[in-house]
Amino acid sequence: MLSACETQISDEQLAALARTGNDEAFALLVSRFSESLHRLSVKLGGASEEDDLAQEGLLGLLSAVRSYQSGGSASFSTYAHTCMRNRMISAIRASRGEPVLLLENEPQTPSAVSEDPAAVLVRIEELESLRTHLRSVLTELEYNVLMRYLGSYSYEEIAAELSVGRKTVDNALARLRRKLASAPFLSRL
Repeated sequence: MLSACETQISDEQLAALARTGNDEAFALLVSRFSESLHRLSVKLGGASEEDDLAQEGLLGLLSAVRSYQSGGSASFSTYAHTCMRNRMISAIRASRGEPVLLLENEPQTPSAVSEDPAAVLVRIEELESLRTHLRSVLTELEYNVLMRYLGSYSYEEIAAELSVGRKTVDNALARLRRKLASAPFLSRL
């Protein structure tokens, strides 16, 4: 059905189709992102964890499809890559027993966490509250830099992904650190 014009359909259009339940559209997105998934899983986990991380990356891609909002500052490709990477990093941290802080718009469901469903809902609400406060305190650039910085991106990777210079990333991090150091909302969380 999609095969006749699949090279002409943008990632954003495929994500919109996949969100409505179109399995062909999602399969095509998986095909388009498979090389990126492979590279990320090898880079982050090595050969021994590659398959597990690739599965986590697929869940991140699915999450990106479900939560992407067109018209924003990021393309679907950028957003999906961030969701896949964050999902993989979270899986690595969880396997090591490290605390996991998810700030991206990656919905967490009770099945994804072995906690009481009420506790999961409270955590989701707290994270959403934190996102809202961060967006109100930080500029769009500062927020985007922070999300990538928390996702363990290097300054160079952040600069490349946001199409800005490394010094711009450094300055944005310095500004947001000052803003967050004096932010009263952090004490409520």
